[in-house]
Amino acid sequence: MLTSPIETIQRTNNLELKLKCDRLGQTIISHQYTAYPLRVSPVFRFDDADSDRAYLYIMTTSPGLLAGDQLNISLQLAANTSLYLTDQAATKVHSMPIADSKATTNYEIEIGEKATLEFVPEPLILFADATLEQTTNIKIHPTAKLFFSEIILPGRLARGEIYQFNHYFNRLQVTSTTGELWLIDAMHLEGKLNPFTNSQLFVSSSVIGNLLILLPDTNLKLLSESVENLEAGNCDGVTVASSILPKNRGLVIRVIASGTHEIKTYFKYALNCVRRSCHQPLLPNEL
Repeated sequence: MLTSPIETIQRTNNLELKLKCDRLGQTIISHQYTAYPLRVSPVFRFDDADSDRAYLYIMTTSPGLLAGDQLNISLQLAANTSLYLTDQAATKVHSMPIADSKATTNYEIEIGEKATLEFVPEPLILFADATLEQTTNIKIHPTAKLFFSEIILPGRLARGEIYQFNHYFNRLQVTSTTGELWLIDAMHLEGKLNPFTNSQLFVSSSVIGNLLILLPDTNLKLLSESVENLEAGNCDGVTVASSILPKNRGLVIRVIASGTHEIKTYFKYALNCVRRSCHQPLLPNEL
């Protein structure tokens, strides 16, 4: 029996979400498909001043990523939608002692005209002998907004485990909805073979963060100054550097921090800086 492309996608994706605006302008889920081990929460409305924005949590029923695991996530935001997306807990990438074994995650994200996506996941924790490879493909309308963050813990730091994993690789590509290439970014982080793990910089600031901000018609120089003003955000224990993308499309920000709490505090501050620049309500205290 022949199968349609949609049916094929549903069998291969662990999570597939499509969002649209209802007749009142609120963002709702128009299509949802989940397969083991992923689930998604109901829509929450945390902003009294902006009830149109949807808040969603990705949940997992597995203990983490094991050797051979492959997660495929598809997300589509229709025009004018607004979504804050996170997950319920940190993602544990478990030991993979067999040579050449790995786990993979793949994101396919499309953001429509004047839509807004804030994707703020919990940290990735790379256990000893873990290998994770990740690809993220984002297609975005020139009028859309994106806040896309990542936190990497190079081990179970509370146990003194640091840089004992094999490697972490992440490739990010951003294109416009017309097919224009905006950004390609790749990170290859070595674990046991990393020659800098004993340096004072890595020992004192072992938590790594990446942040991509895409905003149309925004004073990016002013925003860059705001997100690097750590004193204004009470962001102790972090070091930050930002770069403006070509054609003033947004910012790329690299962060190192002394702990998970410190980097989460900084990302919350950075997101509120973005919301201020867009004249939107600040991130609620419930999160």
